[in-house]
Amino acid sequence: MVRAVIFDMFETLVTLFTGRTYFSENIREDLANVGVSLDEFRRAWHATEVGRSTGEYTMAEGLAKTLRLIGYGGDKDADGATAPSEKPYDEEMIAEAVEMVTRKRREALSDTFTNIPESSVQLLKDLHERGYKIGLISNCFSDECEMIKGSVLFPYFDAVRMSYECGIIKPDPAVFASICEELGVAPQECLYVGDGGSKELFAAREAGMRAAQALWFREGMFEPHIPSPVFGEFAHLNCQADVLAEAAKPDYEETDTLTPEEYMEMRRAVGWSEFPLAQAKEGLAHSAYLCCLRDGGKPIALTRVIWDRGYVVYIADVIVLPAYQGKGLGRELMNRVMAFIRSILKPGYRVMVSLQAAKGKEAFYEKFGFVPRPTADTGCGMHQWLENPAPGV
Repeated sequence: MVRAVIFDMFETLVTLFTGRTYFSENIREDLANVGVSLDEFRRAWHATEVGRSTGEYTMAEGLAKTLRLIGYGGDKDADGATAPSEKPYDEEMIAEAVEMVTRKRREALSDTFTNIPESSVQLLKDLHERGYKIGLISNCFSDECEMIKGSVLFPYFDAVRMSYECGIIKPDPAVFASICEELGVAPQECLYVGDGGSKELFAAREAGMRAAQALWFREGMFEPHIPSPVFGEFAHLNCQADVLAEAAKPDYEETDTLTPEEYMEMRRAVGWSEFPLAQAKEGLAHSAYLCCLRDGGKPIALTRVIWDRGYVVYIADVIVLPAYQGKGLGRELMNRVMAFIRSILKPGYRVMVSLQAAKGKEAFYEKFGFVPRPTADTGCGMHQWLENPAPGV
């Protein structure tokens, strides 16, 4: 069961393709007498990307390094190329260019972070209200890191891994393991949501997480800056609200059937009494609601409801095999039971919902609104077993 949702930032919660955009072709266009082709500039620009992403140097320092790699402002020969034997670059021109580019980048980033969709903010609010922990893993540069930390989204994150600060970039598995440790969850309890860039979805899946691809910003993207193709092997999320549905999906196969033999095996596993298989068959067949979670076909958790079609509802079974206890499956089953009971209530109807809590489990059911008996208003809950011994016993 998902306990934490971990997000990518760019093209997932916010988009760079809004308002003023400022990519590598824009930088080269703004540089006076750059002296290199766009492809050459991009090669130099990308050569500094890891250093800019891991905090080796700031955006300004990385840009200056890029300009030195292309000999920006240096002496040119007759064809306009940098003369290798002459001064390789002009530090004064580099400083001016760095100031201009960093300013324009901040302006574009300002458009990104002042146009955060309300649906992104609401998604984080909804996740917190439903009890999910929220993480962020973002490959980012110094200016992007600053913008993220100052955004309205930042307070919602329970754990953050920004590459500029932590020195690790996706798809390094260490960053996925690290954030799980801080969140206090296993990778199998995490849903990772991202647009797919930096091989993040594959890395998340290999780390043990469920991974889903965010597609809601794709219409605004343009080449060559689209971070990722659409992958058919991952769940597709077409709007932010789809994250809630994806997070709520069961991790195990859900069925509404159970054989008498399987039912008896589950009862034995938790130390409950047994019945003849014929009797178990009748009981299962007359259940108003039955939900069985299976792992690899094997039943691992079960709940069952009896209803007289009127006002009496009885929760007969909530069973989780010992090996699967402590993973939230009991809570998941009770959520489904209560949803079923609410679904049968017609306007103006009310029902009495009863159960027999196992000793020591009363507090668990109190979380779902059940009141232990006796109280000042009600008597003690009571029961007895009646038996007709088989002949010869």
